[in-house]
Amino acid sequence: MTDRTGSEGGGEVSFGSPDHLIQGALFTPEQAEGITRGYGGTVAAKVAGITYRQLDYWARKRIVEPSIKSSHGSGSRRLYSFKDVVILAVLKRLLDAGVNLVNATATVAYLTRRTTAQLEDVTVVCDGGQVIECNGPDQVFALMKSGRAVFAISVGAIWHRMDVDLETCDHVDLESGQVRSGLPDRPIDELTAMRLRKRLELQHRQRQEA
Repeated sequence: MTDRTGSEGGGEVSFGSPDHLIQGALFTPEQAEGITRGYGGTVAAKVAGITYRQLDYWARKRIVEPSIKSSHGSGSRRLYSFKDVVILAVLKRLLDAGVNLVNATATVAYLTRRTTAQLEDVTVVCDGGQVIECNGPDQVFALMKSGRAVFAISVGAIWHRMDVDLETCDHVDLESGQVRSGLPDRPIDELTAMRLRKRLELQHRQRQEA
């Protein structure tokens, strides 16, 4: 959290060494382990809260690219991973909050270099221009107390919300290549959502302990 890159109108992004900001292959082999689902563009856009047009634009401009399968010509379809959808939702929140595209894109590039599990514990704090990663409540509190921070985005909270929402969505089973249907498209009451969230959190802890 010492070196800073990406400035526009005085805004900065503080995220550690520059190698974190490289946009290229989105998944290293170790990051790809455990990925069993791929989501089409329509599903990814809907769950992330953006339009398909935004999704398409960000993919073509290589701001957020689908890490499982890119679109190559007419008739081909993009496939997004769970982490991709989380990052799409974070990017939307940053832009909605007024963070300029340069800093928002640098934030995306940094988060892309993180593993899916690491994103569960990340918070980014913003002042409308500068974006700083915090890995614990003490860092967030210090920035808030200093008066520098205007708002904070909990990537972890978005992570868990996407985990619940995508559980009910159609997806491609990457092991079989078959399209699997999600749960019926019906409203989920708060109690059901809470139970589903707890079940998913338990499954996550069990995967970490395995």
